[in-house]
Amino acid sequence: MRSFPVLAVLMLLGAVFVVRPASAQPADWTIMVYLDADNNLEGVGIDDFLEMSSVTSSNIGDRVNVVVQMDRAIPSNVAAGYSGAYGDWTDTRIFYIVPGLTPDPANALATLGEVNMADPAELYRFVNWTMFTYPANFYFLVLWDHGLGWQGVVLDESAPGDRLTAIELRSALSAIVAANNRRIDLMGNDACRMTLEIMYELSPFVDYFVGSEKDEPLEGWPYGTFLGALAADPSLVPSQVASTLVDKYVESYEGVSLYSVALSAVNAATLRTFVADFDAFIVEVLAHEPYFTAEVVTARDATEHYEEFGEDYDLYHFVENLLARIPSPRLARYADVLFASFDAALIHERHWDNPDAVNGVRAANAHGLSLFFPTIGGDPLYAQLAHSLDTSWDEFLLTYPLGTRPTISLTASAVSVDGDADGIRETLQVTYTPGATGVVSMDLFWQGSFLFTRDFGATGNRSYSEDLPFAFGGSFDIALYLLVGDKIQAYRTLQGIPVEQLVVFRGEVAGPSGAPLDGAIVTLLNARTGQTLSDTVESGRYEIAAVLPTWFRIGDSLLLEVTAGDQRATVVFEAPVPVNGTVTQDLWLSTVGMGPWYLAIGALAILAAIAVGFALYFRRRRGGELT
Repeated sequence: MRSFPVLAVLMLLGAVFVVRPASAQPADWTIMVYLDADNNLEGVGIDDFLEMSSVTSSNIGDRVNVVVQMDRAIPSNVAAGYSGAYGDWTDTRIFYIVPGLTPDPANALATLGEVNMADPAELYRFVNWTMFTYPANFYFLVLWDHGLGWQGVVLDESAPGDRLTAIELRSALSAIVAANNRRIDLMGNDACRMTLEIMYELSPFVDYFVGSEKDEPLEGWPYGTFLGALAADPSLVPSQVASTLVDKYVESYEGVSLYSVALSAVNAATLRTFVADFDAFIVEVLAHEPYFTAEVVTARDATEHYEEFGEDYDLYHFVENLLARIPSPRLARYADVLFASFDAALIHERHWDNPDAVNGVRAANAHGLSLFFPTIGGDPLYAQLAHSLDTSWDEFLLTYPLGTRPTISLTASAVSVDGDADGIRETLQVTYTPGATGVVSMDLFWQGSFLFTRDFGATGNRSYSEDLPFAFGGSFDIALYLLVGDKIQAYRTLQGIPVEQLVVFRGEVAGPSGAPLDGAIVTLLNARTGQTLSDTVESGRYEIAAVLPTWFRIGDSLLLEVTAGDQRATVVFEAPVPVNGTVTQDLWLSTVGMGPWYLAIGALAILAAIAVGFALYFRRRRGGELT
């Protein structure tokens, strides 16, 4: 990694650049375009310059500053992407964009000579000077050139093979933030493959990112329509500017491009949490290997990736493919956390998929964040990235396709039993025999929702039985994992085990005058089974006891009927989650004109919550237990 002396660069600022006029007032936005066209993108670089100056709003040059440092190439082979237009100058120049400006040499604010735009010191010098010379409420830094994913961006032919690496970008932005005592509000790559690794590397110095997780068409961003929208409303804040660019970019290609396109806006402040959640997910994937090695490999193969032979894969799509192939509730729990974190990080994403893209690269499953995912192995430089240092992803890349599924056995069964002789089977009894010494980890689920994990040390080929009493009933599922060390060696699921709870349906029944309707018959009917239970109203109240889930299940359609003499009325409701073992429903009969008695629901106090009073006879915790 190259470093540069900040003080020495600062001393060069006044000598090389035009000094800011003393009367200059802060604009709403200063957009700093670091446009490296010293390569085969020279022609489209000129086109983008002209797009910027095509915006005729008076706000350009007033409330919106657009400053471009442009480096041009020596060859002028138009067929190869080079251009000889506008004086065919070949060095590096600074331009302040105003409507109608052309990239002619005479229009430049400053001529820098031939510089290497892939030098982080050059990026620092440009950005720091621009922020000093054109102060604004918000700053948008655009890196314009070829992009190579995590390996960097900006390829300058004056220094063949050189580029701004992610770590060099970090060095430059760190110095910029220190010199100006503020972060960059918005940063974007008008280049291919602005991956998660780059954004995470730079997240301490930037508030928002905008870029493509995949390759971009040569024409890049639509500067005319984008700057036109910003000039029309310069009061837009960074997240809105990023989202506007996302929309304008995709709309400019949608339906007409030979390529698929995608662009996303990301909140940098959320990336630390997101990457931590990603790491937790990957650590769990590592624990599932080699038991699920084949599933991991096929999940990668099914995941959308970018560039014709690229190794940048859509992160979200990969996780989706893993979950579709690995039936592990534990992994799914980690994925749920990751998905929520992903949604918080991504403020806006759009893509357009061309199924007949000329390079064969699709965007049907683009979600906004991609990352490096080679067939196997990594790169010594990749291991130095902040993303690699803070996650197990680089270690995962070294081993994920290796290994075969262990053949160690794990037998298990579960039933509900009456643990306290009250006639209710409230205890879940789990029996298991591991084929190797290790830890048997149980994930418990109630009605499809995760409850808790319990870990039990176990000796190979020895049978164990665990009793888990519950204060609530319903349908329970269990996922059992045999772990030896930190790897899953065997896996079993047990589903639909009924644990019973006595639930009392109760309430008050009153007549039209409000007086207790003693002697009335209240009947509870389960529409699914046709079974009924009844009670006679005494002191204005009824109580009907039913066993969950034996007599009724949560969500069953229940019919409550009241009969008083020759009058009868009914109401239908969905069986709720009982609260403290009861379902309360008060009823009264009323008259309407001279007609018959009718049933009206009084106060339907059914709370959609459960008092999860785990009356467990034990509390066992072991290292690595999830809570």
